[in-house]
Amino acid sequence: MPNNWPSLHFLTSDLTGISAAFALFSLLAFFPGYALGWLANLFSFRTRQLPFRFAVSVPLSIAITPVLGYTVGLNAVWFVYAALCVGAIATGALRQTSLNLRSIRSTWPFAALVVLWLALALISLADLPLGHRLYFSVIDFDYCVRIAFTHSLAAFGLPARTPFFFPGHPVALRYHYFWILVCAQICRLGAPLVDARQAFIAGTLWVGIGMISLIPLYLRLFSTASRQFLRRSRIGIALLAVTGLDIVPALFMVWLHRIGLIAGISPSVEWWNEQVDGWLYTMLWEPHYVCALVACLTGFLLVWTLPPQAPRRQRLIAGLVAGLAFTTAAGSGLYVALVFAVFLALWFAVTVQRKEWWASEALAIAGGTSLLLIRPYFATLLDSTAHAAAGPPLLTLAVRAFLPAELALRLLELNEPWHRITADLVFLPLNYFLELGAFFLAAILVFTRFRARKQPATRAELTGFLMVCTSVVICTFVKSSIIANNDLGWRGFLPAQFMLLLWTAEILADRNTTVMRVLLALGLLGTVYDLAILRFYPLLSDMGRVPKIAWIGSDQQVGLRTAANREAYEWLRAHTPETAIIQQNPEPALQDTFYGVYAHRQTIATGAGCTTGFGGDPKECAKILPPLIALYAAGANAQQFQTTCQNQPIDVILARDTDAAWNNQTSWVWTQKPLYQNPLVRLYSCK
Repeated sequence: MPNNWPSLHFLTSDLTGISAAFALFSLLAFFPGYALGWLANLFSFRTRQLPFRFAVSVPLSIAITPVLGYTVGLNAVWFVYAALCVGAIATGALRQTSLNLRSIRSTWPFAALVVLWLALALISLADLPLGHRLYFSVIDFDYCVRIAFTHSLAAFGLPARTPFFFPGHPVALRYHYFWILVCAQICRLGAPLVDARQAFIAGTLWVGIGMISLIPLYLRLFSTASRQFLRRSRIGIALLAVTGLDIVPALFMVWLHRIGLIAGISPSVEWWNEQVDGWLYTMLWEPHYVCALVACLTGFLLVWTLPPQAPRRQRLIAGLVAGLAFTTAAGSGLYVALVFAVFLALWFAVTVQRKEWWASEALAIAGGTSLLLIRPYFATLLDSTAHAAAGPPLLTLAVRAFLPAELALRLLELNEPWHRITADLVFLPLNYFLELGAFFLAAILVFTRFRARKQPATRAELTGFLMVCTSVVICTFVKSSIIANNDLGWRGFLPAQFMLLLWTAEILADRNTTVMRVLLALGLLGTVYDLAILRFYPLLSDMGRVPKIAWIGSDQQVGLRTAANREAYEWLRAHTPETAIIQQNPEPALQDTFYGVYAHRQTIATGAGCTTGFGGDPKECAKILPPLIALYAAGANAQQFQTTCQNQPIDVILARDTDAAWNNQTSWVWTQKPLYQNPLVRLYSCK
């Protein structure tokens, strides 16, 4: 088998490293939450059954460990976790951990769903070996950035620095990296068995478990329905596999491509429109935003479940822990935290109006704690932004786009702004129906039942309506504008999606209409198609079964190129220190996915404008970038190589088959002696 499948060792390495990282992650994603829950008796932790404690421990850990790691420090924070665990053990946490037969019988379906999530995530994120070829997932389009951040934090610690730009001095990172910081801790702890990529993937697995755990917690502690709890919980978790009706436009695009009307198809069902992503897509692609959502929902539930007679000490503890959670959210997924902050402000006003002073006090403590803890992080962002070029504002007013309608306007040559705004407003219901599917119908049914009842909303109903409306209104009429992607509209919608999932679970537990079954089936089919196309698109591209995508590859060598680049970078990591500085073509022919996913080293400059959107001064980039670009031009010679090594603090220079200099037999690529070489990649020492 190894002789016929030489790339199989990459899969073995992935499974070994991810498994080790997953086990180590329990030290940050489970035990701190369990210890804190026991010591502070959060959610009446000490009187609960073991399955409930497990369900609380993961989201609670995810909510507190990122902010503690940032505030206390990557090394010192381990003493905090040790103190929590020792305190919990000393006060009897291990003496009350019995699990009876009834609990086992009732919880095995939930364990099976967690195992299914882990299997799907591993298949989706690990590299796929096929003979001499190796295939990354389309998800690496985003992971190549976050994995690079993970290594940078693991190697250099805090203050965070960008791995993409080094003009002779470290450059502060401008990103919401709190969850990535936790992954970096596991990378440090598990080295050399665990690398940054494997640690980040393991973090994705645990964030998914946290998301799964929140569903039964909310159905038990937040929902007004008291019966069929286990059934509703199983349905709610299963709904994570359901997306909207995206499969319909996705298959329509495939048909248009087949008949020759369009040139390409999307490698995801979610990319046809302004996104409201399915749950599995979000859990796989955006673990840091899911971390922010888990933290927001956990912090809110701590305050929401306080009884009116709660003593001052209990309100203080709940407020402080909720403040930690909200700080984690702000540092992990800014746009989710922004939407949730508006919701919390409105909910605070509701508690004051209803004279729920116990909740108002706890929420005020949480808000004050969060503002105090997040201030240093925001100060670093402002400081790094001061050197950046003036760009668009963070947020702008705009109606949520419906791309099919806007495309029709272009074909009709109706290009006035008011044409687009009017069309987007008119098609908003259809837009959300296609994006939400079964969850859209559930929202209509919940609102219809509420109106038919002709009674005031319960506390849970009022809170749920407020959360959904806040999220929908903001994400419909406001968009983020720093980059082309509307991250506010895509990620800020998550609080509404979570409440819609709970409503759908409760409706399905009572009845299931034919229309709902059809919408659920289409939503499940969309998820299955999406998982498959994300996993196999690079392979299908090599086979000529799908159109080429520029950032993946324009030939049939994607698998060979991936295997060669991963092999070269693994050699580089084995023979250079963690802090080594490398340089590859800063403007490659293809997106430099390989550097971000496999290199795990600092680079002088990469990407258009040195990727200064993540930190750095464009003026410094303008001085450094042109000579580096010239080094990879077809006519670059050995003298340019030597000059680059003299002028820049580079340890290793890398050349690939896609570089223009590679194809010129007189260039430095062929006249310099490499440290390492394979048919598609060469490494050269600058020392």
